Amino acid sequence: MATNRKVGNAFETEFCELLFSHGYWVHNMAQNAAGQPADIIAVKNKTAFLIDCKVCSHHKFPLSRIEENQHFAMEAWKQAGNGEGWFALKVDNEVIMIPHFNMVALSYEKAVLNLEDMRAYGAKLERWLRKC
Repeated sequence: MATNRKVGNAFETEFCELLFSHGYWVHNMAQNAAGQPADIIAVKNKTAFLIDCKVCSHHKFPLSRIEENQHFAMEAWKQAGNGEGWFALKVDNEVIMIPHFNMVALSYEKAVLNLEDMRAYGAKLERWLRKC
């Protein structure tokens, strides 16, 4: 049986390859020191994206899985003029992109996002790729 770490690392690798195939320069920070505040930096057309990848089991995402250092890093990223930080949530074979701002706002109302919430407050990866 695959561990959570192996499943997460596999998704990070898969996601990096997917972004690269869409013309992004991609760096996976997985091999860096433990506790890094995000998984991926992707750049295309002079726009950089800070992305954290999460695999969701049972079509749910507990907002407690976003660590304090991730919130701080994504806020600092935004304050430095780099735009919004993003979460790539993998649910079965679907990837939903949700901006950090939405995650923070939702945390005031909910402890767990279900698949309906993820789809309502995020964008399917295909749509995100077209817009970004």
